[in-house]
Amino acid sequence: MREWLLIALMVSLSFVTQVSAEEESDPFVSAGLNLVALRNDSLDSNQDGMMDAIRVVVVIDSQQWVDLTLTLFGEHSGFTVAEETLMSFEDQENASLTYDSWATGEHSLVLEISDADGRLLKSINIGTFDLSPALAVPSINLVHAGSEIMETGDSCEISREFVDETGPRWDYVGTRSIIGTPFKVLDSDYTLDCSIWPAGNYVVSETYQNGLGQTTSDTLELVIINKPPPHFSIEVNGNDALVGTPCTITHLQATGENHDGFTKDWIVTPSIGMTANSSSLDCSKWGSGVYKILLTVTNDEEIKTTGGAMLIRMPSSEITTDENAPVLSQREGTETSVVGLYGIGILALILGLAVFVLMMRGPEDEQLVSNMLNETGEPDAEGLPTHEDENGMIWRRHDNGEMDWWDRSALMWKKW
Repeated sequence: MREWLLIALMVSLSFVTQVSAEEESDPFVSAGLNLVALRNDSLDSNQDGMMDAIRVVVVIDSQQWVDLTLTLFGEHSGFTVAEETLMSFEDQENASLTYDSWATGEHSLVLEISDADGRLLKSINIGTFDLSPALAVPSINLVHAGSEIMETGDSCEISREFVDETGPRWDYVGTRSIIGTPFKVLDSDYTLDCSIWPAGNYVVSETYQNGLGQTTSDTLELVIINKPPPHFSIEVNGNDALVGTPCTITHLQATGENHDGFTKDWIVTPSIGMTANSSSLDCSKWGSGVYKILLTVTNDEEIKTTGGAMLIRMPSSEITTDENAPVLSQREGTETSVVGLYGIGILALILGLAVFVLMMRGPEDEQLVSNMLNETGEPDAEGLPTHEDENGMIWRRHDNGEMDWWDRSALMWKKW
């Protein structure tokens, strides 16, 4: 009996020695710490009916003042993230750490407790949990504001809607890349102004990948066609009117078009000097003659359209350089004099002699006169355009804009 009691005592002493050795080898216990309580709770942080976070609560006793670092590690698909908190206390203190899931699937959690020098005191396996994402996973959405098929210069904007809460949360921020745009795009460009893009078919694609292996992308197709050239007409008021009377040349835009910001270049032949970039010209003070007017309208995309018109301004009685040129009658307001009467008589005598000479002319003279007239008996304009005014005077216009008038008495053209 005594032998059995001796054996039992020896066995009990061996157990006490072993437990004491284990306590001395435990750095957590050696630091004077005691884990009073440890609890974990599953949470539904976004209230969608699925667990997406784990909260770990720990209570620790200390025999002296201590500084501790608590780190909660979460591992999923080969990626490890960490949540950390600091504890500085004496006697008893508690701490809480929350692990937010960043992907769907199983997440393994381990809690590590370290001292102020970074020495690991204790590692606790919390367990493996099947969680859904608590944070917004990466997402890209390219939103186009404008019509599906646009013309160059139309209002157009592309918004780059982007979100990633997981990468920045765990310091795994990724990179964004966009292709298919005619100009370079920066990450800070939250909107793209496609109203300045040239015509073409565009396939804009943006992708993103963070350090946790999460990827997202979006693609937008866009068609921009060239804006058609400007359509307009030229309105001429004052054609065939006397010099000095009202006269305007006006650019009229086509219905439905707005040419206010377009460039308007006028070219007038013969030249009248510089012309302004305006929608109308005042031609009331232009000299007599035939004018060729060209107007070129250029839109914002440098697309041009050129139109033309002709203007004829008749000479005024106050502007005459040829003393033999026709003078317009003022009807009853025309003054007469005795000298004028004598002149009329002399003119009648001269005309009578001219008729006599014509009647006496030979075949060569008749041939010469016939060469000056066409088959209808009208003056031969030699292919140049002619114009008969309201007084019956016949004019012809040269390509350079100069004018001739037909002298019926001399049967010849005279330069104006």
